[in-house]
Amino acid sequence: MRARSATRRVRRRRILVVCAMVLLAGHRAASSQTPATTPPVTVETRAVPDRDVKQVNAQGIVNAAPHAVRAVIADLERYPAFMPYVKESHVLSRDPNGDVLNYQRLSFGMLFVQDRHYVIRIAERRYRDADGRQAYAFVWRLEDGLPPGVSADAAVRVSVNSGYWDLRPVKGSDSSTDVRYCVFTDPAGSLPKWLVGLANTEGVPQLFAAVASTAASPRYATLAAPAGDGEIGDRPALADCADTSQPSAR
Repeated sequence: MRARSATRRVRRRRILVVCAMVLLAGHRAASSQTPATTPPVTVETRAVPDRDVKQVNAQGIVNAAPHAVRAVIADLERYPAFMPYVKESHVLSRDPNGDVLNYQRLSFGMLFVQDRHYVIRIAERRYRDADGRQAYAFVWRLEDGLPPGVSADAAVRVSVNSGYWDLRPVKGSDSSTDVRYCVFTDPAGSLPKWLVGLANTEGVPQLFAAVASTAASPRYATLAAPAGDGEIGDRPALADCADTSQPSAR
């Protein structure tokens, strides 16, 4: 019995290695076909003490106005149409201060890899950059539980998920956005941590490409810039997104 169990484990590892190779090949093929709007993206990882997974930070310039990129990030219900891996995205509630409770289900299209799902609380804050221009931040943290009617075994519930988008006007330009992205997530389940890291670092450029191409589409590119100041506060303290003890950007 032990020999059979060990054989199964070896086979499963081999399958995961093959899946990872297929995933990488898919990313390379997709990158060769991405539109000219795809921005160059710098991706860095940071080890987190007492954690098996790493924090991922990325930065890139998107050729779209900050308010257009902001509209893409805020359009949660349409994520399945353009965000990589997102199979479902539903707004569960909106707080008076603008915070959103959001349920998402991710599907990776890989053999033997189950869907993942979770509920996150997203806080959007508007602030002035160093030049006094309007910028946007979205900060999210994992919430407990799942929505009513969603079975716990419908997918694997993610155990760690926090991060932020920081959207700043590029200096000297009103039509491009300096996009900063941070994510710290552990999809739980039996996925090897090296495969999780691979998906994060390989998937982030694909994520930026999706945001850039969507922001360039008429649905978002033709949006008028917000009139007036509205509710604009100080820039949120966006430190390491792996520090889940920090409050939302309020």
